[in-house]
Amino acid sequence: MGKKVKVVLDTNVWISIFMKKTLGREFSRLFKQGKIEVFISEKILREISRVLTYPKITRLLEDVGISMKEVLKHIVDNSTLVKPVVKLRVIKEDVADNIILECAYQDKVDFIVSGDKHLLKLKKFKGIRIIAPRELLDIF
Repeated sequence: MGKKVKVVLDTNVWISIFMKKTLGREFSRLFKQGKIEVFISEKILREISRVLTYPKITRLLEDVGISMKEVLKHIVDNSTLVKPVVKLRVIKEDVADNIILECAYQDKVDFIVSGDKHLLKLKKFKGIRIIAPRELLDIF
């Protein structure tokens, strides 16, 4: 792929990047090589911040030697902040998942990368493919 691929990473993918060494290394390579451009919204950042305070996640971060502040800084440093103007109600089973669609729709990204069953079940939204992290890595 010649051009940068535009993506929105779901909260679960961001968390996995910091928890799983292999996945983290592979995504870090994509960031460093400039192969992907990641978009994020304030709502997604708030959700990530909230998830990072879960006791289980806090312990896992401690185990890998990274702080919540470092995680958030890495995300902000490697993402383009967008302000979605369209409010979507596509996913009814878990309405919080709609913030991912809103962010992706705002900047017409190529992929939403998620491990969330509600998003993955859609497969596509307004021409945006919804794929698992491994599928994105396989593209490269």
